[in-house]
Amino acid sequence: MTPRDASITLVRGPDAELSLGALARPYRRRWRLVLAICVASWALALGVSLVPPRRYSASVVLAAVPNAHNASLSGGLTALLGSAQLGGIQSTPYFIAKLLLLRSVIMQVAAERVTDARGGVVIERVLERPMAEIRPTRVEPAMRRILSAEVDKQTGLIALRATHEDSAVVRQVATRLVETASHTFVRVSRAQATSQRIAQAARVDSARRQLQRAEARLLAFTSANRAYTQFSPAAMSRQQLEREVSNAQTVYGQARTDYEAAVARELEETPAVVIVDDVPARLLPDPLRLQLKLVLATALGLLAATIVLLAKHEFSRTEVDAVGLNATAADGAPVDGERRERVATSGA
Repeated sequence: MTPRDASITLVRGPDAELSLGALARPYRRRWRLVLAICVASWALALGVSLVPPRRYSASVVLAAVPNAHNASLSGGLTALLGSAQLGGIQSTPYFIAKLLLLRSVIMQVAAERVTDARGGVVIERVLERPMAEIRPTRVEPAMRRILSAEVDKQTGLIALRATHEDSAVVRQVATRLVETASHTFVRVSRAQATSQRIAQAARVDSARRQLQRAEARLLAFTSANRAYTQFSPAAMSRQQLEREVSNAQTVYGQARTDYEAAVARELEETPAVVIVDDVPARLLPDPLRLQLKLVLATALGLLAATIVLLAKHEFSRTEVDAVGLNATAADGAPVDGERRERVATSGA
């Protein structure tokens, strides 16, 4: 009996699946490297949190003040300051937020002296430099970095916030910004009312002259026509003259009312805003949020460790190990994911 030939057939086995343990094996193998990266991330987070000086925030909540003359017309926080007929500045929350951060207002507050034991000018304390070394172009950007004004669309309230390492500076800046902006609003509103008063005075004078001319024409007609029939042309002329007098009286009365309103606006000192929530008596430093920063540092450290392990091809070695453990040949020897079977074929 002749021995039959035997052929060897290689059959590709199914790909092995990686378990969570296999994925975590590079971290266990290089645990010292992973721990060193996490410790460096924690140290960096602690340094960022503890090394810089603590910052203080002085916050003021404001509301726009409506004008008493127009409260019955519009009301609320967006009432007009100045009658609708005369135009006028509108004390809306967005206008007040813009007014608080005007360049003239900020520069005026930056040039004031701080009322505490250390003294000095506000901008000197903000930049921590003497006034002689501060360039004028740096004053406004430095002040804007510590200031913010936000408007709540639902309530119309304005939140003014000043943040800096010096608690006395932020307290004075927040308080003086509100006062300076209110004085600026009163000054602008009064200047506008003065211009409107002058214009309304000319309007009143013109309306008065028109009324006098209409009354003179009616008087001349009455003197010349003492008796006339009811539906005659003279009667129609008299009615026309009486309507002219009535219209002139209406125009004169409206002009006189607007003139008195302009005079009242020029004399009043309505503030632009009212303080809803003032700066607290004692300012506490902003919270460190150390726990949250450590959690974020841990996540960043693990991400950096994963990138380092990928660069060192640690995960490729893990895949090879997992495949080698799961795929073996029929005789028990690993063959790199391929299963070897011996099939005996009978020959004729």
